[in-house]
Amino acid sequence: MEDFPYFLYDPILFPPHARNRTSRPYSPTNPDLLVKSAKTSQSLMLDVKKVMDTLATSKPFSNRLMTAAQASQKNVVIDMIRKIGIKNEPDITYNPDGIRFDFYPKAGEENCHIIVSLKWRDA
Repeated sequence: MEDFPYFLYDPILFPPHARNRTSRPYSPTNPDLLVKSAKTSQSLMLDVKKVMDTLATSKPFSNRLMTAAQASQKNVVIDMIRKIGIKNEPDITYNPDGIRFDFYPKAGEENCHIIVSLKWRDA
């Protein structure tokens, strides 16, 4: 046993405080808000899917939406999206390169949001 090293770990590379982590430096986890946020986002995802399905499958709808946006007819754009039948109306912004939809849950459940940004012109 004389050849057995005095230290099992090199004290320079592995100081005692790095080896003996008995206390947890983080607060205890509580997944309740995470679960609630995930459930709320599922509802938002259904609305996102409806809007994306409409844009992907209806070229005339997409053309009307682009035309209204490029003419700065925001009320028309909002009304077109609303008529798709979604529960959570997104905030809509657009510029010459594309359109952005910010989906937020109804008031009081501000624990998640989904942003979808689509291009309609190559820059």
